[in-house]
Amino acid sequence: MPSFTKITCTAALLGFLPSCATIIKQGSDTVAIQSQPSGLDFVVKDSEGNQVGSGRTPGSVTLSSGNGYFRSATYTIQTLRGRKVVGEQTITGKVSGWYFGNILIGGLVGMLIVDPLTGAMYALPDSVEVSGQSTVSTVGSTLTIASMDTLTPGQRAKLVRL
Repeated sequence: MPSFTKITCTAALLGFLPSCATIIKQGSDTVAIQSQPSGLDFVVKDSEGNQVGSGRTPGSVTLSSGNGYFRSATYTIQTLRGRKVVGEQTITGKVSGWYFGNILIGGLVGMLIVDPLTGAMYALPDSVEVSGQSTVSTVGSTLTIASMDTLTPGQRAKLVRL
């Protein structure tokens, strides 16, 4: 009978332990940010457009992996040349493998309450490479302003009304 009591007490205590993912990784991750070419400034914005980090590549930033109860965080990383955005990458948290450790350690409290609330159930990528190449090419582009009166009938046929 004493062994049954010990087993019951041990099981009850295990039910009150913190969750597995929260024990292992907390609710934030450090993401290394690189660009090609390196030495570009970067800005990190959350899903609402608020700036949550910045630096120069190669660099890193610590970001929250969760964005509310059972919601992973999403961030947009922009590389800048001067004030011009020349690259952009979006990252989203994925379910962490440590979250499933709750089956053995954290139990239902960890799976349904602690890890989803702290964001520890999600993991962001360890590193991200953002292109530093301009997304808009201006090579060979020209702008000509013309009056309707100076257009040929063929040019007028190609116009699109906005």
